[in-house]
Amino acid sequence: MFKQSHDGFSLLEILITFSIVLVLLTISLPYQKIFFDQSKIDIIKLQLLRAINLARQTALLRKEKVTVCESSNQTTCFGHWKEGYVVLSNGKVIYSFLNPVTVGELYWRAFPKSQVQLHYLPSGALESENGTFFYCLPGEKKPSWVIVFSQSGRAREIVPDQNGEMLIDARRKIYC
Repeated sequence: MFKQSHDGFSLLEILITFSIVLVLLTISLPYQKIFFDQSKIDIIKLQLLRAINLARQTALLRKEKVTVCESSNQTTCFGHWKEGYVVLSNGKVIYSFLNPVTVGELYWRAFPKSQVQLHYLPSGALESENGTFFYCLPGEKKPSWVIVFSQSGRAREIVPDQNGEMLIDARRKIYC
């Protein structure tokens, strides 16, 4: 008998494949936006942790006071934490960080409340007693992430509990 060879795809096979790909793409696009938005939030957290660790290490290595402060222009201590920040040693910028544009707000709270910057002493400890960074999205009551400092200058990320609450200790919760 005569055998017919099949060298390509039929129009029907191409249309079915194209339809399946289109449906999968339509379903996945909203999730990709959520994924990319969450990635930006995580980048801000990781970059802030990097700046904090660099400042502490620099204070320990140079045996001098090192400051981390908010900076809109990456040259002076002026602006908002969400725009960026700089690490200063002897009044000179040694590292600068620019945050990606986001819709959220980055907050810093310290004790005493007048402390608006992080000052690392040559011992690596903070000049203030303690502090907390937290990042809030508009309309949210709970922060996306929290970084807490001990007086020794060490930073740690707070992980939400099973209810999504950010507990600094057994009694204190963080809210936006």
